[in-house]
Amino acid sequence: MLTQQDHPWPVAVFAHNEERGIIACLDSVLRASSHPLECYVLANACTDRTEALVTEYAREHPNVHLVSIQLGDKANAWNVFVHETAPKGAEFYFFIDGDVRASSKAIDMLAAGLRNSLYANGASAMPRSGRNVEQFRSEMLEGRGVAGNLYALRGAFVERIRAHGIRMPIGVIGEDSLIGAMLKWDLRGDIRWDNERVTLVPEAGFEFDPMSYARPTEWKKYFRRRIRYSIRGFQNRMLGRAIQPQGFAALPSRVDELYQRHANMLRVKWRGLDTIFDWLAIRHISRRLRREPN
Repeated sequence: MLTQQDHPWPVAVFAHNEERGIIACLDSVLRASSHPLECYVLANACTDRTEALVTEYAREHPNVHLVSIQLGDKANAWNVFVHETAPKGAEFYFFIDGDVRASSKAIDMLAAGLRNSLYANGASAMPRSGRNVEQFRSEMLEGRGVAGNLYALRGAFVERIRAHGIRMPIGVIGEDSLIGAMLKWDLRGDIRWDNERVTLVPEAGFEFDPMSYARPTEWKKYFRRRIRYSIRGFQNRMLGRAIQPQGFAALPSRVDELYQRHANMLRVKWRGLDTIFDWLAIRHISRRLRREPN
């Protein structure tokens, strides 16, 4: 009979049109652990060659599995992995974005971090690339932040998520903030926020290709990303209202329900240049509210 330590570690690989980097990501994941892995590529609403590339790759790597999802939403893909796809009984569960590359032995190091910090519910890797990498790392160290690019959850914590039926609202942007809240509030909304529930593993890293400002298409992506950051800010404040004190089981199934409940929080405050993106974020959310029935 297999013990928990003998089970392969499940790895969720989130991919939305990642044909340029998905193979490099998978190669890095398989090099990042000496423990057996089962990798599930959650291809959500891909319209490029991502699925074809993963299917071809899986022929030579039988521990890689394609999970085709019609809805293009990372939060929904996370729900599919946790509640439908990932096998039960694993000691740890790992999550990585399909456009990043794990550093050598990063998965082993995350597992070691959780074994050495039994109080922690999860462990996060840290960035090794990007234009603001030092600021990113500093902010993570200061607040015990979770990088959604690459992190691990303790198996017992995942089992509690399943037992309580906790799901991410579809449409949540930047699920790492919500993951951090789950970990630090220990899936409750009536206790003190505890940073010690997250362990950072600086030796475990991830890399990604920085944006090239020389390409006009990249500027469009940057502009959209800034709006998404502002939307995420409003969402996070609303999520805090939903979680406290009822807990994470009280989260709505879709983020649009949060917009309806907390429309009074959609106010612009002066934040320098960010004010413009906040205004555009509110306009985007308001349009969604007008499309949603009361």
